[in-house]
Amino acid sequence: MTSKRGRPKGAREGAVRARIVAAAAEEFARAGYDGARLENVARNAGCNRAMIYFYFDGKPGLFDAALNETAEHRREQIGAQPRSLAEGLVYWFDRNRAEPQRIRLIMQEALAPDAAQTRPERREVYLAEQLKVVEAFQAHGLLRSDLDPRHLLTMFLAITSFPACFPKIASVALGAPDEAAVVEEWTACLQRLAEILAPPDQRGAPGLPAKGRRR
Repeated sequence: MTSKRGRPKGAREGAVRARIVAAAAEEFARAGYDGARLENVARNAGCNRAMIYFYFDGKPGLFDAALNETAEHRREQIGAQPRSLAEGLVYWFDRNRAEPQRIRLIMQEALAPDAAQTRPERREVYLAEQLKVVEAFQAHGLLRSDLDPRHLLTMFLAITSFPACFPKIASVALGAPDEAAVVEEWTACLQRLAEILAPPDQRGAPGLPAKGRRR
């Protein structure tokens, strides 16, 4: 089989793939799976539709690649996660607020048709690493051990993302008139929840030892 004319090589090939995935993430986040158009992705990535099919075999593979990129981005952010539970919850709340496109992309996944439903492998890796962080907090006595770590992880994912996913609902529920007030109220709530979830004798402890952090 001969290579296609104009197909990039080496580092340039990686750059083209990255541009396609970035353009796809923007398009899927904006229009959803059904509304996304490959011609828009190709135009914004500076390539043609044939290149998208060559690398990703069409829309389902491209959608999966966009979700994988988001999961990998989140995995890389674990390295900067603070040592204490309270600071960690606020950290992820801030990350979610700062990256609305990634939040919209994940929300669009929930609305996508069955044909587009996948289990992006990098998400599995990211969540496995986050689970180890939760288990490390429990092992060091900084987080209640009578709760299933997977239940805790799911709860943390929910409470740090909800205001970013549904800002209007959060505003009304919190009685906060604007974004700044929502941030202030929810930050205080996350800090209080962290205190409640810590064993009584460890409340106010500085946090996870540096050697126990995942990087």
